[in-house]
Amino acid sequence: MLKYFFEKSTVDNSVLFKDLKIWHEDEFYKNQQGKYPVISLTLKDVKKTNIDDCLESLKIKIADEYRNHKYILSSGDIDETDKLEFLNIINKTASKIDYKNSLYLLSRLLYQYHNIPVIILIDEYDTPINHAFTRGYFDEVIDLMKGFLGAALKGNTYLKMGVVTGIYRVAKESIFSDMNNIDVSSINTNNFCDKFGFIESEVEEMLAYYGLDYKIQEVKNWYNGYIFGDDTVIYNPWSIINYAKYKNLKPYWVNTSSNDLIVDILYKTDANIKKNLKLLIQDKPIEDVVINTSINFRDLMNVKVLNEEVLWNFLIVSGYLKIEEPVLTEYGDTVCKIKIPNQELLNLFRNIISGWFRTDEVSSNIIRDMMNYLVNGEMKKFEEDFKYIVRKTFGTFDVGKNVAENFYHAFTLGLLVNLDGKYRVLSNKESGDGRPDVIIIPKDNTKKGVIIEFKVAKTNDEESMKGAVAEALKQIEKKQYSDELVYADIKEVIKIGIAFCGKIVKLDYKENII
Repeated sequence: MLKYFFEKSTVDNSVLFKDLKIWHEDEFYKNQQGKYPVISLTLKDVKKTNIDDCLESLKIKIADEYRNHKYILSSGDIDETDKLEFLNIINKTASKIDYKNSLYLLSRLLYQYHNIPVIILIDEYDTPINHAFTRGYFDEVIDLMKGFLGAALKGNTYLKMGVVTGIYRVAKESIFSDMNNIDVSSINTNNFCDKFGFIESEVEEMLAYYGLDYKIQEVKNWYNGYIFGDDTVIYNPWSIINYAKYKNLKPYWVNTSSNDLIVDILYKTDANIKKNLKLLIQDKPIEDVVINTSINFRDLMNVKVLNEEVLWNFLIVSGYLKIEEPVLTEYGDTVCKIKIPNQELLNLFRNIISGWFRTDEVSSNIIRDMMNYLVNGEMKKFEEDFKYIVRKTFGTFDVGKNVAENFYHAFTLGLLVNLDGKYRVLSNKESGDGRPDVIIIPKDNTKKGVIIEFKVAKTNDEESMKGAVAEALKQIEKKQYSDELVYADIKEVIKIGIAFCGKIVKLDYKENII
């Protein structure tokens, strides 16, 4: 929309805006239409599995945008060296450094041709970062994007303005760390708070236009719930437009975006967070959440299990949760309740969480019995039920060859939610000389405590599985993980090593007096 409004073009795009509010708002705005050269890139499709493919995809995007401005090569004001570099970028034969500098070069050449400063629009700047994060080349893509966007947006004297959109707050991400002239508009600021989507009156007007105004309450239940700024209610435009088109209440936005990162993040949650997620899907709020919309990918890296503040704020800024009743504390923090915004998102959460426990195949009775076997030390029965649940609940996709230990960790923590009430379940909490994967502490100190350490075996043959189990048990002993149980005055402990390889599970255990 901004491209068509601002771009100086041989096509008269003013016809797109003459029936809209902006055309009748102020003469100043009308005079801005069609005035500037515009560089516009969307990175929403730059979703690659490695840095080389990411760079190639970015080259294609840049070459296409250069091709849109190929007319400037006819100018006598552009020297031959710049023309050669321009053509190298179109032909995808330029160097990596040239591509990092490509937006700056194009803005300079457009300024020379038009003698008007340039507008740069970058949509979904963080999509490549999102995919790099989940696929293990985060640092490489940060280096690439920092050079690419930094050259265009920092100290560019040919720039009128730049608009960068994405989920994560750009001011904190290291790509933009050197810039001091960024104005950030996020979900909890009032500037532009009514511009991130459709406000309620616009939705009502659209539904009336299509003869669907009698459905307004159902539409609200399905698609509203986002609160931007202090009190502006926002609807997701994609969902509303598609509902008006197809007249069918169903998920639209969540089916068009990749939820890989959300699924990956939710797998890193501990037992307490999983308990709160259950509250959310029962349409109950989580209270006393501190709002911190400055989180970025660095906050998500190198942790087996996320802390609650990072998780909730990640889901807020991503559009998966909403803020309710924000209150400014005496310390300057904003504390609020959080909920799932609407039926569309509720369906997504239920699908993700039900993926942990496919209740159509595993009954609650089996899980309950298995937990009793665990805490009572009936390890053969526990092992039998645990292996059965793994076989029934893990899909082929879940346990691909690159699955990380934290997948199995998170799965087991989800099962351990069923111990809530009589036991405390700690995950990655310091004990002894390290951080055991799981410690189960009975509130009755006459009961047995449990320590669990997970390992992923390289292969599922007997030798590899036994080796991984032995390594897990050795780690429990060597690092004295039972210290936390000693402090809780627990007298007996069951130490369990669990090895996984795909759907194959092997475990061993030791019982000790402590």
